[in-house]
Amino acid sequence: MVPAVSADDILALLRKYEELLRLRQEGGPDSQTESDPRPALAALAAEFPGALRELDQLPLSDLEARIAALRSVVRGEEGPGPWMAVQARFHHLMRGALLAKRWLGGRRLVDVAVLDRFRTELPSQAGIWAKDLAHIAAPPRGRVVELVLIRVAEELGVDVLLARRLMFGSERGGEH
Repeated sequence: MVPAVSADDILALLRKYEELLRLRQEGGPDSQTESDPRPALAALAAEFPGALRELDQLPLSDLEARIAALRSVVRGEEGPGPWMAVQARFHHLMRGALLAKRWLGGRRLVDVAVLDRFRTELPSQAGIWAKDLAHIAAPPRGRVVELVLIRVAEELGVDVLLARRLMFGSERGGEH
């Protein structure tokens, strides 16, 4: 069973992959553009943490296949695939985890006072990451992405390796 994925999530993922494809094509060896890609890359990374890794590592054929699958869902020709649910949830959780990590400002220890401040200053993230704030401060294997993949896997009822493969197209993890 594929967890529910909203229409907004599908449209956001389609926008992400279309932008990844555009950036890949503009940055390729036959590119005629001389515009600075950094603002577009920064915007993409802010909205979709982990997307730059996909830009670097996914084959062009995978980008095109994901766009085709998402367009098919938008047209109502098929339902969302499991990778779409993993992607949407990963990006949402990763944005929150990175926000919490920035808020921690390098703190490695989370006590009750820090947790109370977190809940007061970032109420929108408190419900998502308050119980794992100490893990964000000192994430598994030193990587926030690992914590997020564990959470995605738990929420969607899949194995962490499968969540990683559905997110990044490989068995390897990585920092964004």
